[in-house]
Amino acid sequence: MYVHVLLPLKLRWIPTYSTDLPLLRGEAVKVMFSGRKYTGIVWEEDAPAPEGVKRVLKVLDRDEAVPALDAKEMELWTFVSEYYLCTLGEVFSMALPGMRLLSEQNASAAIERLRTRLAGIEEQLSGRHCERVRLRLEAKRKEVLAKIAELSPAPAEPAVSACTAPAAAESRPQLLTGTVRLPFYIDAMRREIQAGRQVLLLTPEVAFCNRLEKTLSDEFGPQLAIVHSGRSASARQRTSVRLRGGQAIIVLGTRSSIFLPFSNLGLVIIDEEQDPFYKQSEPAPRYNGRDSAIYLAALHSARVLLGTACPSLETLLNLHSGKYLPAGIAENSAGEPTAVIDIAAERRKNGMKGPLSRKLIEAILRTGSPALLIRGWEKQEELAECIGANLPDSEVKICTMAELKRNGSGGAALIAVLQADALMSKDDFRSDERALQLTAMLKGFAPRVIIQTEVPQRFSTSLDGLLAERKQFGFPPYTRIIDIRRYGSGAIVERLFLKRDQTLASRKAAIFASLPDDCYADVDPQ
Repeated sequence: MYVHVLLPLKLRWIPTYSTDLPLLRGEAVKVMFSGRKYTGIVWEEDAPAPEGVKRVLKVLDRDEAVPALDAKEMELWTFVSEYYLCTLGEVFSMALPGMRLLSEQNASAAIERLRTRLAGIEEQLSGRHCERVRLRLEAKRKEVLAKIAELSPAPAEPAVSACTAPAAAESRPQLLTGTVRLPFYIDAMRREIQAGRQVLLLTPEVAFCNRLEKTLSDEFGPQLAIVHSGRSASARQRTSVRLRGGQAIIVLGTRSSIFLPFSNLGLVIIDEEQDPFYKQSEPAPRYNGRDSAIYLAALHSARVLLGTACPSLETLLNLHSGKYLPAGIAENSAGEPTAVIDIAAERRKNGMKGPLSRKLIEAILRTGSPALLIRGWEKQEELAECIGANLPDSEVKICTMAELKRNGSGGAALIAVLQADALMSKDDFRSDERALQLTAMLKGFAPRVIIQTEVPQRFSTSLDGLLAERKQFGFPPYTRIIDIRRYGSGAIVERLFLKRDQTLASRKAAIFASLPDDCYADVDPQ
């Protein structure tokens, strides 16, 4: 028997191996490739029999923490590979990080070795040592115990009444707008958990996960699992075991969470759906977590809820065309309309006090409450000096946009962006869209928002106006962009425009064939 075995390598072909064992699609095996051992996935069985192929070394089982993939997981991998023009091996590396480690050294064997080491430390502690040596041994002991706890399987939880039938809900994704969306999410998640189904709540960044974790932990307790780059591989593995077992849990995570082995998925919530951080830039696969999560939900017949204060133009077009449905408007934070200050004009009429405009200073003085200034290019020390000179008696704090997302506003009554143009990342056809989304997001942090910018027209247009502009000039969402970029520099070598209804799967082979070795394809770049 011959099988195609997918490896976690950037190969545009899938190696073939021989075996005497009856292998099935999705099973994990150990093979040799280019002189090294790899854990691979049986991608196709009964493959054509070429001459001189190597044999499968070993079939891995569940005791080695490498359970077989199911058909839905393999279909999701195929979608990501075909749509985002990358190899299946690159998707493999993203979907199952550290799989080689888990298979080379299974958890039970690792625990035994750690226990042996712990016994040696305990023996040393029983002897007579000076305080400094004893403290060092105690630290080692704690370290080993922590590793044992990390590798040990999670204790079994009380069984939840299972309902394996698909969620009875509208099949089309639904859009929830507004700044106060969390109560709506909690209500929707509670209904799914009570019905015995799994939930995926996606956020664009780890900072958003951290902000939601406390509230959701208080609400759902052990039924909440956190998955992102800040969590250990063993924690992700334990979550995978719970999902494969059909437990009704809520996964709060970033984009890579879509590759978890959901077996009873009833609801996918994509918060801040407009955020560009859903698109991965490095390494491959350069996929969009939002769009891939919608595909994942379709595989499971799960409900999709998109949440945002200001939708992306792609989502807005889907809403206008009837592909998406409105889910309603969540409560919006009360407050004044966003004020936009043209700092180029203020400079011309001597209306600037360093990085602060006179209008902003007056607004902070009138507010008489805590204010938060978001800096871009400004240096912390110079800005603090300027605040001390112009607002000596006001409670004013300084932070970056990343710090705001991570820590919140701290109850500030006013948030001001000192140089909004610095937050646009780059000046392109998406700049106006990003500007509107920035102001909408900030309204969720404080009742009053002030924007200082040299391009005020960016903040005065409407989403519908931007859609009409994009349609006129043939830009996304009315077309699809593929950038051919050079490795290392990321410089664009060629830009391809495809009609929206053109499938990328049919073009993949042709694009790959013409792709230089030092270049890669970036689909739907942000």
